[in-house]
Amino acid sequence: MPYLSIMQFKELAEEKVLLMKIAKDDEIAFGRLFDHYRNRVYTYAFRYLKSKELAEEIVQEVFIKIWRKRSELREVSNFGGYLRAVSVNRTLDALKKIKLDQVSNTLSLSGWTEADHESEANIILKDTQDYIRVAISKLPKQQRQVYQMCHVLGMKQKEVADQLNISPNTVKVHLREAVKNMKIMFNNRESLPLISFLFLGMLK
Repeated sequence: MPYLSIMQFKELAEEKVLLMKIAKDDEIAFGRLFDHYRNRVYTYAFRYLKSKELAEEIVQEVFIKIWRKRSELREVSNFGGYLRAVSVNRTLDALKKIKLDQVSNTLSLSGWTEADHESEANIILKDTQDYIRVAISKLPKQQRQVYQMCHVLGMKQKEVADQLNISPNTVKVHLREAVKNMKIMFNNRESLPLISFLFLGMLK
């Protein structure tokens, strides 16, 4: 086995042990996980919220949720993908709140309440998510497979290459073409303003 593969295995094994300890209420293990991943969550949130304070809030909310649902970590085989999903959802909630606040401050539609605006935002969100799933399904088979493994399941490109028995360079090519094709599809869908955020949220 190549040296790099051995190092990757040790890294994954150590993380799994850490998750198991957290699932058993180990606060020290949780602190190590927090220290290792907090900057990744902060950078992601700040990229979209453009606010240090809001990004810090997202970091706190993400890890509070992970701690509260720590028993579920026993079943998590890909923590990178799990963390990304929680971060995307929390950041999206913050963006929706910002948009709803803007709507409330700029519109004075008779009879409309905050609940009405939130319902509209949820409908737009569902439509956007559905469109992204359809867009992924329209990709050529290998592009779709590589994209899902890298940006939905959160696997590393080397791991994808090993599993599919192709070169890492081939993985990069398929991934680049998949992203390119999806951007083209999204550029033709101006009626879905959340597409850009959700699509980029799938990327590292």
